[in-house]
Amino acid sequence: MNQKPPAAQSANPVCSQGHPSRLHRLFLACGHFFFRVRNGLFPCTFLLLFFFTRPARFLGDPVLDKFLVAAGIAIALAGASFRMAVIGYAYIQRGGKDGKIYADRLVVRGFYAHTRNPMYVGNFLITVGMSLIYGSVWACGIVIPFFAFVYLSIVVAEEAYLLDRFGGDYETYTKRVNRFLPALRGIRKSLREFRFDWKKALRKDYGTVSGTLSGILFLIVWKSFYFHRFEAGSQEFLLLALFVPVLVFYIVVRHLKKSHRLDS
Repeated sequence: MNQKPPAAQSANPVCSQGHPSRLHRLFLACGHFFFRVRNGLFPCTFLLLFFFTRPARFLGDPVLDKFLVAAGIAIALAGASFRMAVIGYAYIQRGGKDGKIYADRLVVRGFYAHTRNPMYVGNFLITVGMSLIYGSVWACGIVIPFFAFVYLSIVVAEEAYLLDRFGGDYETYTKRVNRFLPALRGIRKSLREFRFDWKKALRKDYGTVSGTLSGILFLIVWKSFYFHRFEAGSQEFLLLALFVPVLVFYIVVRHLKKSHRLDS
């Protein structure tokens, strides 16, 4: 019967003398479940919000709400851009295999030299941005903590796998690099080792970019319709028209991907 290497046992902060705590087992179980359904989790959550809640001006203050909508747009776009940057420099192949967590190698360079989970950082920024645009205190109070739990659970499950697979190498990496919060010191040096591969970034993440842009537009238009019912002369009709270039972008990039023109 195979046993975990000692390094894998000692590296886990929520284990006691190599035995997982109840909290750790909970995170592991949730993490494996959320990993299997992660691709549909975000759209399903916001569909539920659409059907069961209504957009709001944050704390009932129109001025504050405009500020937070602008901040939400910036944060969501920053999250999508960060994901693209991560993929274009040194992307870790951790997409899973047969619905389970899988990694064929340990990536510790590029952005992964500054945060162990840059893709989840990008995802969470998108979640926070979308929630701020929606403006509902209840939505923000549920969605943001929920996805914080989702990503933490997935990361705990992935860490257990990586500790089992890579042992002391991964334990050393965890001691050097933060789990989430990026450390910016030396980032230019880390990225100079690579040439940004824009083809790979587009090929791998055009769906997230398109989804983020569409989500931002949809939330703004839906929110305006809810409060103003598309008053004559409003600029929301222009926002509706912006769905067209987003759709064109998605179709064109998908075609380029399927025809292998984005192969590096």
